[in-house]
Amino acid sequence: MQAVLGRVLRALQNLAAAVLTAAFCFVPAWYAHIAITVQLAPVWVYGAVAGLVLVGAGVTLSFLEKAWNGRKPLGE
Repeated sequence: MQAVLGRVLRALQNLAAAVLTAAFCFVPAWYAHIAITVQLAPVWVYGAVAGLVLVGAGVTLSFLEKAWNGRKPLGE
C-alpha cells in the first residue's frame, strides 16, 4: 500500500512540475508572439521564441514521462 501511495505522490509531483514548466515557458512565448504580431518586437524574436518553446516542450514531456513511469521528479 505504501509503495502505491509513494508512486501516486511522485506522479502528482511530476504533473505539478510539468504544469509549472509549461506555464513558465509557453506563457512568455505567447506574449512574445503577440508583441511580434502588433509590431512591438522585431520578427527575428521568433527564433528565441522557437528555442523557448522547444526547450519548454522537452522538459514538460520529460516530467510527464517520469509521471507515467512513477519516478522521482528530480532524483532519477
